[in-house]
Amino acid sequence: MKPKSFLLFFGLGLSLLMLVPLWGDERIQIYNLSLELEKMASALAASSYEHFKGLDQTISQDEQAVLFKSEAFASSCRLFSRLAAEESGYFRGSYLRTSLYQAFLYLVRAFQELDETMTTAQLRPYQIRDINNILEQIEREFSQWPSEDSLPYLHQKYVKGRGSAVYLIERQGLGEYVLRPFHDLESLYRYNYQLKRGRDPWKYLVQVREETLARMTRGEPIELNFEGCLVIEMSNRPNRPVYLIENGKKRGVTSPAVLQRLGGWDKVYEIPAEIIGKYPDGEPVR
Repeated sequence: MKPKSFLLFFGLGLSLLMLVPLWGDERIQIYNLSLELEKMASALAASSYEHFKGLDQTISQDEQAVLFKSEAFASSCRLFSRLAAEESGYFRGSYLRTSLYQAFLYLVRAFQELDETMTTAQLRPYQIRDINNILEQIEREFSQWPSEDSLPYLHQKYVKGRGSAVYLIERQGLGEYVLRPFHDLESLYRYNYQLKRGRDPWKYLVQVREETLARMTRGEPIELNFEGCLVIEMSNRPNRPVYLIENGKKRGVTSPAVLQRLGGWDKVYEIPAEIIGKYPDGEPVR
């Protein structure tokens, strides 16, 4: 597909989803979780100190690193809970929630550094697992808040980059999101159907600042097609033919009986004529 035609269809497509800042129960839940996290982090730092102090008269470099990373993470948790409190001011403007999510990313990095340090020291206390679960819960709460800089909310949504490129935003792990480019328009429609989102992927298109996209890494491209599928042109035109895409060609379905044998109307995908048109004609299905 030519880039200009992809961009033209994009322009017709339909309006972008504008993100309206919301907050309420999610903010309260994040604050409550942050308090729980702060207690757990403080307890972990204290237990780490007591553990190493009781071993012998010396502390190795790896053990000392655990002590400092434990204290650093506990301090990060205390700061985050203060920022999450309503009186902090982080919720008084539409841009402030974004700042809180960025603070959460700093918190995640502090935890990951602690986790790596403990792994090096051959430690794996159960508290690490519990802390990770709390961080996962906090990120799920962020996913309920529409904001173009709140990456959890953008998970599995589509964004437009420079030129005609369209990307999927996909979560790879805690605090980690990547941009996966669609190879072409067909890939986008096929992926959208795979997610059982219906025939209109543009409903899941969001507008995101270029600076936000620039902070994300690029993931594997998405290249899909309708090979083996029944398709029909997306329009109100009467007597539209149904095709079976097979071996890279479109084969016209010749009768209702043949269509029924192939699975019936429930198996037919509506897609832009532009996608169907790129397939050469094959033998009709009789």
